[in-house]
Amino acid sequence: MNNPADRSGAPGPSSPADAVAHEVAHKPGNSRLLAALVAAEHGILYLVSFALLALGIGILALLTLTIVQGGASGAEKIIVILEELLLVLIVLEIFVTVQTHLAGGRLQLEPFIIVGIIAIIRHLLSVVVRLTISVNPTESRQQLTELAIYAGSAFVLVAALALARWSHRRPAPSAAGRGDSSASA
Repeated sequence: MNNPADRSGAPGPSSPADAVAHEVAHKPGNSRLLAALVAAEHGILYLVSFALLALGIGILALLTLTIVQGGASGAEKIIVILEELLLVLIVLEIFVTVQTHLAGGRLQLEPFIIVGIIAIIRHLLSVVVRLTISVNPTESRQQLTELAIYAGSAFVLVAALALARWSHRRPAPSAAGRGDSSASA
């Protein structure tokens, strides 16, 4: 679909928001401002990328230090290692999302759902560890309730991820196929 005002043959805006952005960008004097804003956005995204990489490396360094120092039982060490590795996965997933945006891609929902799932799994592990060492029945009941809430949240996020992926695979209905039942027969 071509924009009638655009004689270059390039496709026009696909949504009302894109139409407004297109109009603002093509007003005289706005192109410099828009270019400066885009450059600032990219600069900030690069800074965020480097910060995320540094954070991931820092988490791995602290994890290595925790493993070397010891002090905890084998099971507790394994849980801590797993939780920290999941935290690194969260940071890397956000890093990849920022990189995709810098490469010209659109921000997508799926990476954020995945980050949420990983974060909930980290909390589930933490609750399970606390549940194994808790002595007080009231505390145990509270932790079981927390465990059930986290499990339910994880289920909802996994269902949302499945729905998001399913919606990307589904072909868009064609204009010729709408309302014409004889076309499919």
